[in-house]
Amino acid sequence: MIVGDVTADCASCRELGIDYSNAKSCSKCSTVFRFITSRNAGKLDKNRGGTVKRIKERRPDLTFIDYEDYKEITGKQQAREFFK
Repeated sequence: MIVGDVTADCASCRELGIDYSNAKSCSKCSTVFRFITSRNAGKLDKNRGGTVKRIKERRPDLTFIDYEDYKEITGKQQAREFFK
């Protein structure tokens, strides 16, 4: 799940407008959420600590991952799929 300013979107199907504070799975593709990241918690963001703290307070059950790490990993996966 990728958190924006107000709502989140599903990383699998890109469904928009998910209330990340209580959604356990995506209503469109049924992906169960285990990880959460935020576009607003980049390494250069001044309020990074506050953003991560707010998300972790609302969703302590999810593992927070850095958005830059998420982009790197998914980019590598997409490259592997492309060259198969």
